[in-house]
Amino acid sequence: MNQDLMSFEAEAVAPEAAKCDAQRAAEQHEREAKAAAKVLLQVAREKIKAEKLAKADDWRRRTAQARTYKTPDEHAQCGIRWYCRSQKDRDTGCYWHHCHKCGQPLIYTSDPHAKPQICKADTA
Repeated sequence: MNQDLMSFEAEAVAPEAAKCDAQRAAEQHEREAKAAAKVLLQVAREKIKAEKLAKADDWRRRTAQARTYKTPDEHAQCGIRWYCRSQKDRDTGCYWHHCHKCGQPLIYTSDPHAKPQICKADTA
């Protein structure tokens, strides 16, 4: 209100005005609290999403690492027979050490253009 009130009128209206002011302040505080809650909720959602992505990336990295650990990366050729081994095979020692036909030791290499060994069983 922009009109001037007499003192007895101001005393009568003052409690009502104080009540309205308090209500406006409470509403403003409630709006600010809701806005802050929305911001906190958004931050929490982003944190959960980032954790999920990190977990998925970690899982992809571990499965790719396990796959390359088991994938053969070296080969040996004795005559027409091919032998291969992976890092897992080398760690466990479970691979062909000698040609099963002629018995000569196998030479493993990662060079795809390496010359094959001559199999003694084929020449005999």
